Amino acid sequence: MGELSRLVGLVLDVAKSALEGQGTFLPGSIAVDAAGKYAIGVAPHGGVDGWTLLTTAFRQRAAAEQLRAVALYRDVRVRERGASEDVDAIHAVVELASGEAVQVFQIYRKNDAGEIVYDRPEVEHAPSVIFGRRTPP
Repeated sequence: MGELSRLVGLVLDVAKSALEGQGTFLPGSIAVDAAGKYAIGVAPHGGVDGWTLLTTAFRQRAAAEQLRAVALYRDVRVRERGASEDVDAIHAVVELASGEAVQVFQIYRKNDAGEIVYDRPEVEHAPSVIFGRRTPP
């Protein structure tokens, strides 16, 4: 399993843990430094402002070449294909310094017992928003 796949699994686990503990969660991040050390963080506020703050901060760190990988996650509402109403989902963007990137959506809902149940995560390749395109030296 490569680093991208490991980070996808880890970021979903972190988001689920926050969701199950609090019922919702602020945008958060997992950063991997050049030495391979993981650091988990949370934005000081939610919504688009929190997401933008994290994205901007990690773009700056990536430009300084201090990072090997980044995963960002947030609580969103999405519309499933063919559906007429929005549903809750975890949205994550996971990127490697190489420029390889994916975005993940995992829909969730509460069952009749009040437990959170998760659909299968949908993973798709995405353009890099943190590291951008790099040209070799």
